[in-house]
Amino acid sequence: MKPTLASQAATRTEEDTDHRTRVGRERRERTQARIIEAALRVFAEKGPDAPIIDDFIKAAGVARGTFYNYYQSTEELLEATAKWLQDDLIVSIEAEIGSLDDPVERLSSGIQLWLRKARTDAAWCAFSVRVRRHGGLVEQQLGADLKAGREAGVLTFSGAEAARDLVVGALREAMFRMTEARVSATYPRDITRLILLGLGLDARSADEVLGRPLPRLRRAARTIA
Repeated sequence: MKPTLASQAATRTEEDTDHRTRVGRERRERTQARIIEAALRVFAEKGPDAPIIDDFIKAAGVARGTFYNYYQSTEELLEATAKWLQDDLIVSIEAEIGSLDDPVERLSSGIQLWLRKARTDAAWCAFSVRVRRHGGLVEQQLGADLKAGREAGVLTFSGAEAARDLVVGALREAMFRMTEARVSATYPRDITRLILLGLGLDARSADEVLGRPLPRLRRAARTIA
């Protein structure tokens, strides 16, 4: 059965609507990325507390109304920028550990690489630790690794929420410490070992996985400085 003129017109209308929706979404994403990039520069120059909204509007080159379509306050933009930085680090980490089959090695390596970044990039650490919630990729990858380790029978924690909070809480406290004092080169490994033990991994297995070579990040993660 040949399509009628009406059905052809309806198809074209749907295609036009889909195209406009896609173009609009891409334009919004570009504008949001532009604001975030501007925020990185402003926060680097003025710190997290001094900037006002006009600083970001000027740096991004957007209208006031456009800015408020995305963020309602400096605090909201600060949180979004911190989450963006965290997710950017996850992209770099996943490029190195994404192909690993061992969920515990993935988790161990991810935690150590995260803490290594915090230890060697004071500006990133101080900025990231200001926000309570992590970026979406952080939560997604952490949840996936915990689930895989539990299903493999190597991590024996009883509750997923408690396991997540144990990891995130330990990381936050470690990062707070790094903002206040210099820590040893072994500190990231020491924290990671305690986390693995807390998740139910036996000490022998924890030491074995921590003895494996830790990859270096070939994709440089962004920073606030």
